[in-house]
Amino acid sequence: MGVNYSLMVYAPNFILFARPITFYPVVSSPSSNPFYTRGIYHDGELPVTLEDGSVFIDQETSIDILEADFDYAGMPQPQQLDRVYVPQDGPGGMKEEDMFEVTSVSRNGGGETKLVLRKYLVASLP
Repeated sequence: MGVNYSLMVYAPNFILFARPITFYPVVSSPSSNPFYTRGIYHDGELPVTLEDGSVFIDQETSIDILEADFDYAGMPQPQQLDRVYVPQDGPGGMKEEDMFEVTSVSRNGGGETKLVLRKYLVASLP
């Protein structure tokens, strides 16, 4: 008997740990409006070993999403260059993290997708 990971494992975790996000499907569905969903935000160290053996500590920012949330909203799954806004989570809650661009999309095959992000900066015009 198979296990529905999305329903039995991931959904309860998202109830506890996910925070609101706004998803902008600029590539996956350019004619669609942004929509509100949820994700589990991660911001942590990424050690990179250099040629000389030394270790450089970089940063990786990502957000996990439930594929079922996108299906329910009638939206296609995220693609590279889509955007994600992570607002403050209520008064006294987690702080605003700003606007990000998706640099890679990695599905785990069980109903959860990891979006690796980079800060999205809009260049100001002179």
